[in-house]
Amino acid sequence: MIILVGLNHRTAPVDVRERLDVPDPQLAQRTAALRGLAGVDGATLLSTCNRVEAIVSTRDEDVIETIVDWLAASAATTRTELEKHLYILRHGDVVKHLFRVASGLDSMIVGEPQIGGQVKKAFLTAHELGTLDSLLTQLYEQTLRVAKRVRTDTGIGEHAVSVPYAAVELAKKIFGKLGGLQVLLLGAGDMGELTAEHLHAQEVKQVFVANRSFDRALELAQRFDGAAVQFDRIDEHLASCDIVIASTAAPHFLIEPQQVERALDSRKRRNLFLIDLAVPRNINPGVGRIDGAYLYNVDDLQQVADQNLGLRQQRAREAEHLVLREVESFRKRLVAQDAVPTILELQQRLEAIRATELEKCLRRVGPMTAEQREAIELFSTQMVNKILHYPILQLKEASEEPHERESLRRTIRKIFGLR
Repeated sequence: MIILVGLNHRTAPVDVRERLDVPDPQLAQRTAALRGLAGVDGATLLSTCNRVEAIVSTRDEDVIETIVDWLAASAATTRTELEKHLYILRHGDVVKHLFRVASGLDSMIVGEPQIGGQVKKAFLTAHELGTLDSLLTQLYEQTLRVAKRVRTDTGIGEHAVSVPYAAVELAKKIFGKLGGLQVLLLGAGDMGELTAEHLHAQEVKQVFVANRSFDRALELAQRFDGAAVQFDRIDEHLASCDIVIASTAAPHFLIEPQQVERALDSRKRRNLFLIDLAVPRNINPGVGRIDGAYLYNVDDLQQVADQNLGLRQQRAREAEHLVLREVESFRKRLVAQDAVPTILELQQRLEAIRATELEKCLRRVGPMTAEQREAIELFSTQMVNKILHYPILQLKEASEEPHERESLRRTIRKIFGLR
């Protein structure tokens, strides 16, 4: 069976999510640790700024308790506290959830393209580690196929809006037009790059890019006619820029209240707008309590995201229907695979009975023509096929619940005398 235990932006605030966040360098280690838990047969771990989800295959549902304890220990919190934010999915619900997540249907902004790559990365990491069993490998392959089909068939990814886009939209609400403003971008990774693309389209006066790797900052700044700055010169750009957007992978705060206070004094108290896209957060939340400083984090972007939902509702509905069809198709395939050994034994058992009884009949009847023998052979074969039809159909269309499928198999095997 497949089980998923996780939390996301709908069930847990950012301060809870960041405690469970798994930095990229630690993803392999944490995935291996999940696979090493008692009762886990296969495992993968998905960690983004909006969700942390443990996906496992197992033969024992009691493994859920073990995973919850493991997550609580990872977050340095109590099981009782963490359970308030968790959701637990089983079997087909896991398949549907992953198909929707990878397709961008469960994102803060519907159709967000980044999540598909993040899901792929999680499964590829597990694949390279060898923590995927056959069941999760099939789920991985089908999840990526469904995500690709959703984007191709429904166009939900066209002109994709993302969290960085929402950040820019929020800035437009605060300032109106962004032309003439200066922006400080902390971080030159994917989130920073997407943000720079959106800002460049708004014709801001200047984009300053700060990154731990100065070469990477320089590369990104040049693409958007901006300027790269050293990390140790952040303070002077806090004073000159109107918008600060932070999206680095740093595990600690990069901007503290006292830095913002100094910047506002230099700006003669002109407002400073800060957007923290990072998890863990890059900007100390205390900044938001300073007069003249307006701080928003990824959760605050939900309001902007909601306004974009209407733009994608029709395509999202089409995508949901497609996902449901794919979930049912995948369910039937797994059930059919599960039923194959019993179906083969059943066919072999009845074929052996048919052949034995046919020979007895033919000996009693005596000599006959080839046409007569062929007619009797066909009659016996068709009768066996008719008898097999409904048991095989029931096995192929059995419940997705492993225990119910196993009960049905045992019943059929007992009725037909299979080992």
